Amino acid sequence: MFFTFEILGAVHCIVCILIAVYGVRKRIRSLFLFGLCFFNMSPIIGEVLAYAESNDLAHLIITMFFIIQVIITLPIRTEYGSENPAAMALSEKIGLGILVANLSQGGLILADVIDAPLLFGCLHLSIVIVLLYVYIVFYKKENAQWH
Repeated sequence: MFFTFEILGAVHCIVCILIAVYGVRKRIRSLFLFGLCFFNMSPIIGEVLAYAESNDLAHLIITMFFIIQVIITLPIRTEYGSENPAAMALSEKIGLGILVANLSQGGLILADVIDAPLLFGCLHLSIVIVLLYVYIVFYKKENAQWH
């Protein structure tokens, strides 16, 4: 992969993770989703570039997973809280799906199955840590609310 794209991708991912962490700390759901949504755009760009180099269809499959995550995490103004148990259950399952996808991608990169810099595997695992924090704080405590 091109070194310039790796540097720009790493900076982009770090900024997006910091935005997501800030959104979680301040309990601003739209900032959290903004950071998560734009973080998921980096693997799309990287996998499309990798597909262009190797013509391996596995890169397109990974791209599709992250396109789905971008669509799911778009920061739209849907307001719901603990008073809507169906929406809470659905958001919990969607969050766990995103967690598993990033855990898998990070594990595949760190296991050297996917030819990507190890830094990107660590960045995927840092998103997993942020999502675990959100899961523990917002879904397991009764009084935790997003703003």
